[in-house]
Amino acid sequence: MQKRRLILTLCGAAALANTALAQDADEAPPPAFPETEIFLFDYDAEAESNALSNGRNVTQRAGYDNQPYFTKDSASFLYSRDDRTQTDIWEYDIASGTHTRITKTPESEFSPTPSPDNRTISFVFERNNSIWQLDRARPDAPTWALEAAGVTEPVGYFARNYATGDILYWSRYGFNIALTSAERPAYHFISGHAVPATPHVIPGTDQISFVHRQTNEQVWIKAFDPATKAIRPLTSLVGTNANYTWTPDGAILQIEGGKVYRWKEGGEGWEVIADLADHGVASANRIAVSPDGKRIAVVGLPGA
Repeated sequence: MQKRRLILTLCGAAALANTALAQDADEAPPPAFPETEIFLFDYDAEAESNALSNGRNVTQRAGYDNQPYFTKDSASFLYSRDDRTQTDIWEYDIASGTHTRITKTPESEFSPTPSPDNRTISFVFERNNSIWQLDRARPDAPTWALEAAGVTEPVGYFARNYATGDILYWSRYGFNIALTSAERPAYHFISGHAVPATPHVIPGTDQISFVHRQTNEQVWIKAFDPATKAIRPLTSLVGTNANYTWTPDGAILQIEGGKVYRWKEGGEGWEVIADLADHGVASANRIAVSPDGKRIAVVGLPGA
């Protein structure tokens, strides 16, 4: 009898524990996204200092607003925005100052990348941790962009050349860079020891840049040519922030220590062109340039 009572007691305790676990799961806090804002500036490509002006916080809300990417006409930018449970793709129209929600899925979308004609958007989708795409006319019906390539490796960041179909991506767990295609079966391993950072199609070329940690521990931005499979070192990073972007005239911009640096091939190395503290921006780490070269979006926080 005592043994039976002990068994019943243990079963009851287990049931209570399971109930408590279920309640804890139901009451679990939503995913924690970092607090970030997007600031928009006018950019003077000819200025050697104080190259930014007319800065304003264009998101200005509590939550995660990040990964801006300008449309080809430079009239708007896409970005990833959270609703406290997951992220969706939103669009900010510069002229009207309005924000429009593009996706509304149960999963999160990151790194929204518009096609040159602005009809298609590619993004990293948590549905299978890969690159997906959607037609703006049917935002509720995204399709897997790497299905033809047959690549199932989880993707963290990517760059897509819509003209050639080439996609260069950073492996989410492998920390390597590889080349694939949105149009055909394709896979080419480029390099290991790649730093988690968004690759970029280099303006005016079909080459794609990425960030690589060398065996001597130096971290470099390098260019990869899909046609020849050649890798060319460009420049080492200023500091530790691996986020950077290209301007239409072929310069690289990077934020480090609250300052915006610019590098031009054949120039004298990295030069400071703006101090974000002068514009009331702190903790900035991501930057994007409009295709017309007239505006810059910076991800950071309002300064004290």
